Amino acid sequence: MSLLVPACDDRYPEGLPEKRPNRARGHSSMNSPGPFERIRRCSLTRRQLLRFGGIGVLGLSLPALLGKNSALAANTSRLPGFGRARSCILIFLKGGPSQIDTFDMKPAAAANIRGDFRPISTSVPGIQIGEHLPNLARQARHLLLLRSLTHRDNNHASAAYEMTTGHSYPRSLNLSGISTRDDHPNIGATVAALESRRQPVPPFAMIPQYLVVNGEFRSGQNAGFLGSRFDPLVPGGDPSKSDFRPLDLGFVSPVGRDRLTDRRRLLTAVEHDSPAKQAEHGKAWDGYHEQALAITEAGRTQRAFDIQAEPSAVRDRYGRNFFGQSVLLGRRLLEAGVRLVQVNCMSSIFGGEQNWDTHKNNFATLKDVLLPRMDRGVAALLEDLAATGQLDETLVVVTGEFGRTPKINDNAGRDHWATAFTVMLAGAGLPGGSIYGATDRTGAEVIDRPVTSGQLAATVFHALGIDPATQLPNVQGRPWRINDEQPATSLWR
Repeated sequence: MSLLVPACDDRYPEGLPEKRPNRARGHSSMNSPGPFERIRRCSLTRRQLLRFGGIGVLGLSLPALLGKNSALAANTSRLPGFGRARSCILIFLKGGPSQIDTFDMKPAAAANIRGDFRPISTSVPGIQIGEHLPNLARQARHLLLLRSLTHRDNNHASAAYEMTTGHSYPRSLNLSGISTRDDHPNIGATVAALESRRQPVPPFAMIPQYLVVNGEFRSGQNAGFLGSRFDPLVPGGDPSKSDFRPLDLGFVSPVGRDRLTDRRRLLTAVEHDSPAKQAEHGKAWDGYHEQALAITEAGRTQRAFDIQAEPSAVRDRYGRNFFGQSVLLGRRLLEAGVRLVQVNCMSSIFGGEQNWDTHKNNFATLKDVLLPRMDRGVAALLEDLAATGQLDETLVVVTGEFGRTPKINDNAGRDHWATAFTVMLAGAGLPGGSIYGATDRTGAEVIDRPVTSGQLAATVFHALGIDPATQLPNVQGRPWRINDEQPATSLWR
């Protein structure tokens, strides 16, 4: 089932619910329909039927994802790290992983802080990480552990927004983070809007699904006020399942180019139903359609999604689970030329996957499920990128929306803690086998070289060769600066 579907209301990409959600305390109404029910209830106009029915299944819904824009950036090429990355993969651990049980352990702290896990040595002398990350311990020469990430938001939805857009959540927290077209764009959507190279692949993909929490599509995942043409390519489904196929995206065309071209002309005639609209939209849409047709013909994206083509031993190395196979799929998209890939590790709307929100049973959940999967998948990614020489030009970011409290609660869990947590970085010329920043003896506060969420986003842009001071027009044509902070260029020193 494709998730490239028309939205009846920009606030609800899966369709307008019967009732508005109950936004008190960040929960949705029990009567609010889920995302797939919204799709079913969304009525289609003739134009939408042409775009998403007769033509969309042949790949021509992709133009909305392939629009390109450009902006002149200031010359920052002399700063360390600028343009070191051709691409970026951001692995988002939804719920917030515990830094104290992974990358910033406090073995000398009291038992109610240090927890059940012990640190182990890594391949880099002097660097230790959690005992349930043995594969990453062997890859430590590639890792830069940024232990000083800090922001002020302990709410899941708005903190995730901050970490994936680089901007603070602009609305009251009791709105529960429901997506609207007033949102700031995801970092990847901004990259897509700035992407000037013409190539037959989408610049931004989100794997394998959008974050849908309590039936609601969360803010900060699409292009927001830049417009839907820069939204990510999202396959949906579970790549660990045997029935996961690239056909779900509609990239396999049963007809030839001539028929595709005829159908494009029909769509153009419907879309541009007046001379004014033709003048306003014609050139841009022609470019998007050409790229969509190129994808359909060249098949690069289709082949990237054909995860069954990977050798069985490689798939085993990443882990035959939702997370591991999503990371592998992300690597394949990088190899196909996608500029930024976000991999979501989350509670799956298709059932069963646990997330990192460990308010209770923190240690059992981490030990038995979360850490082994993350350790295996991310270590395999680093190993493969390094073996092929791609790691030097790929920025790898592993983060959640925040960390967990230093103190263990009464349910053997840890609660939300945005004040100080760790982000794992690798590649793009960063000095591997190193630690940046530090927290105090309990992990409660940053005491050395703090980095904000906005600075982290600015650093991603910087590594990709984009000046964070670049301005883009929003859908109303008003200029917008993509980031308000300076990149942490000292990471490269």
